[in-house]
Amino acid sequence: MSTAPLVPGMVIGGVVISCLGAASTYYLEEKNPSVKSVGRDFIIGAMMVMMILQLLPESSTYLIEYILALIPLSLTSTATSGGGDTEVEVKVGVPRF
Repeated sequence: MSTAPLVPGMVIGGVVISCLGAASTYYLEEKNPSVKSVGRDFIIGAMMVMMILQLLPESSTYLIEYILALIPLSLTSTATSGGGDTEVEVKVGVPRF
């Protein structure tokens, strides 16, 4: 498994879960979320992405790279060559965790 999507995936998961937690606190309990609860939700989201990366490495790596391609100011370089064959590589066998 490549470690390239690990950190961006953790950040994306942490931001999504912490935003959902803060929104639910604000709208359901009608009070402002605390820094402690937002930080806790960020850590939970990051850990959830790490577990999903361990269980579904190819699928989640593809999904994270797709999400990063949608972000216009991405820190990763997504330069592709203009021509050439683009064949899908099929991996057969036991997954390497």
